[in-house]
Amino acid sequence: MKLWRNFYQNKFRILKPTLIVKKSVYDFIIKTTKESPDVETGGILMGHDKEPLTVHVTHASLPGPNAFHSATKFVRDTEYCSKILLEHYINFGVDYVGEWHSHIVPLHGMSTGDYLTVGSIMNDPDYKFNAFAVIVAVLKKDEVNLIGYVSSNRYIQKVGITIEVD
Repeated sequence: MKLWRNFYQNKFRILKPTLIVKKSVYDFIIKTTKESPDVETGGILMGHDKEPLTVHVTHASLPGPNAFHSATKFVRDTEYCSKILLEHYINFGVDYVGEWHSHIVPLHGMSTGDYLTVGSIMNDPDYKFNAFAVIVAVLKKDEVNLIGYVSSNRYIQKVGITIEVD
């Protein structure tokens, strides 16, 4: 029994996903969420995805001027986010590693639509992620709670967010 427990624990310790977010990005997401209390907002996450399942987020974008916002849905401005990503790639050497968006209704985690979006991104042949991050910013009154997820091609797992001091 002890041998099995050691194997089981060691096997899953290796596969444990990690989400590291710079404090400035963490604060930016909270601030941007509070500035949009009536509709969802969001953007892309930029940084590095590393083996085995570590996502290091160093930058985040706004949604863009042509984004769609409602109380229960958000669609980012893809053209704007692509431009921001290219600028950040040139200036900082970072890549697209995830998405962030807010929930202003009492939904404390990813919605069915969120899971479908991540699944389509992970299965898109144009992307080759080791891991992909999602941050859901849940707004309740004036409080924002950030919930992190890391996805691989096989699963999406809720994870704690490690805040890295800039």
